[in-house]
Amino acid sequence: MKKIIFSFFAAFAFCLTLDACPYQKMAEVDQKLYSKDTNIQPETFAKITNLRMEGEKALKIGDLTKSEEIFDRALALFSNK
Repeated sequence: MKKIIFSFFAAFAFCLTLDACPYQKMAEVDQKLYSKDTNIQPETFAKITNLRMEGEKALKIGDLTKSEEIFDRALALFSNK
């Protein structure tokens, strides 16, 4: 019974940290990039798209820290419009 309870709390703790996951940031970039409400310049769109591809590449090779930094830079470009 203790193992079941521990497993439940471990899974719950993992779900709490999911928001900091680079995959979540990649999805946020995609959502903002292809939203109908997004009104960004073509140069900025190209920069964000390149950063998104670079972040995905880093994510595929397993460099989570680098990919998260790249996605943060891409998300920052949205606020700089």
